[in-house]
Amino acid sequence: MKAGVTLDKAGNAAAAPSLLRRVKDFVGRFLVPMSPVLPSLRNYLLLTPVVFAFRFHSRRLYWRLTGHKLKQLVKGDGVDSNFVAEQVLPYNLGNINIINRGRTERIIAILRSIRGIKLHTLDTLVVGPRNEAELLLLSSYGFDAAKLTAIDLFSYSPAVQLMDMHELKFSDSCFDVVYSAFVITYSDDIPKAIEETIRVAKDGALIVFVFEHLAPGAGNRFGKNNLSEGPRSLLEVFNANVGHVYWNEDFENEGRYTSSVVFRLSKRNTATQ
Repeated sequence: MKAGVTLDKAGNAAAAPSLLRRVKDFVGRFLVPMSPVLPSLRNYLLLTPVVFAFRFHSRRLYWRLTGHKLKQLVKGDGVDSNFVAEQVLPYNLGNINIINRGRTERIIAILRSIRGIKLHTLDTLVVGPRNEAELLLLSSYGFDAAKLTAIDLFSYSPAVQLMDMHELKFSDSCFDVVYSAFVITYSDDIPKAIEETIRVAKDGALIVFVFEHLAPGAGNRFGKNNLSEGPRSLLEVFNANVGHVYWNEDFENEGRYTSSVVFRLSKRNTATQ
């Protein structure tokens, strides 16, 4: 073998790496190693509070100035539930301009910590983002904005489609991820919402749910006691469709619980039923 010639795995001669590649490898390995969890420097700057707030509010103003009026589903036209139309929808409309980073960033940190998951490759359904803040956070932390599909009962942005999570207008098995943060307990028909989630997700899809509930026996802000046992209640609804569970948490603070669950969807167990 000639000096300076390297071999690939098959024993064939392989071209030596260029000087530029060697410099990049040296910088990456020894001087400025990349973090598997932290975002890139560019995205880190975009995520700083002042810059992020400017991005969010300037986009909101842009959509308004370019004629994108606020639209919403109403009872009998996209919404079948009195509970959703009369209580859930007005409450969330009242919070449409609020940036709530905590509910999104905590679970994203979990997703970025799971080995082998390449977020930028995944077609993702985002259920109930309320506004564009959640979408900006997801794309800044590694999701591809072009692969994000968002739905809500109201929208001022072309990035969010008008749709009810109980009746998703998508074909079967088309998403790699279904992401739902603080939405599912607003449902008065959770089994139906979960049924739709299972239908549009691929076998092996990543299912991400975050939600708040109160102590067993207590009602939520709307007088309903949904998923009172947290992750256990949610996973029981998914039943045999629950595959590998990556994360399962139920955090209690003064009688209020914040639950988060990340798992693989398995359709094989129910396909033959």
